[in-house]
Amino acid sequence: MDSVFRQARREALHIVIFSVLCMIWTIGYCGIFAYNAQEVTLIWGIPHWVIFGVALPWLSATVYSLWFALIHMKEKGDDSN
Repeated sequence: MDSVFRQARREALHIVIFSVLCMIWTIGYCGIFAYNAQEVTLIWGIPHWVIFGVALPWLSATVYSLWFALIHMKEKGDDSN
């Protein structure tokens, strides 16, 4: 197996795992706190479940993507250019 393919597969696995974790967090948190809430707590006029269930995973995915693209991802290819 080519080393470039293995590196690409490893990087894709990072992204898929983090995306699935964010999805599980969003569905679980919003399912628990949005549908089963007796009263809604507001933070700056926004329900707390929207901030912690939607905005927090969205922000963490953005930070993770920036870190991954700028620091972690390595370019391995042929040097024949």
